[in-house]
Amino acid sequence: MNKFEKQLEKWNGGVLRGAQAKLAKILQVSTATVALWSTGKRRPSKGFLAKMAHLFAMDSYDVMRLFPPLTTYPDMQPRRTPDALHDALDGSNAYSVDNFTQKGNSVSVPLLTGVTAAFPLYEESDVAEWWTFPRRAAQGGKWLLATTDNTGPHEKNTLLLFRPAQELENGKIMIVRVLGKTQLTRVKILGEMACLYAVNGTQKARFSLAEIIPLATAVLKITDAF
Repeated sequence: MNKFEKQLEKWNGGVLRGAQAKLAKILQVSTATVALWSTGKRRPSKGFLAKMAHLFAMDSYDVMRLFPPLTTYPDMQPRRTPDALHDALDGSNAYSVDNFTQKGNSVSVPLLTGVTAAFPLYEESDVAEWWTFPRRAAQGGKWLLATTDNTGPHEKNTLLLFRPAQELENGKIMIVRVLGKTQLTRVKILGEMACLYAVNGTQKARFSLAEIIPLATAVLKITDAF
């Protein structure tokens, strides 16, 4: 049992079973996210550390010490310097793609817990963790979102890195707003219309181009990220 699990057990009245689900419900994240924290594959953001500090009646620094440093990282597809990819503790190095004067060769990107209705705006509570990318590999990306890729023979857990978009891009996975709703979709343009598909290729709906507001385009896929 690691330090985080011991603290969960103590917090849950001496019972570890069900503690992860209880914490996930309070923090409004998935139980899978808490499980990743527990196994050391991910580290919570500063916002979640602060919330756990309040729940556990601990100092934020002591809560941070419950989680071991990350030493292994997922492969990137296509492969490009995966050894330079690592998780960040916060968004202190977050950047604007419109401002390339920032010093340093890396950028921090939030992994969002989902596509928010106000996207691209988000709250600290919407951030599961922060990832740091080499600036060139980021390709202007500003947000990460988790999805499941089941287009092949084996289902894969996937992270998609998105950059802001001004126009619809044919064949690309995008975040768009349609009829007031924000959604993750693959776009296929047909004249003055566009078909929106689920990421796995299932057709969802067809709309006129004027009804679709492009928000972001996926520029990088990271597979087996969970």
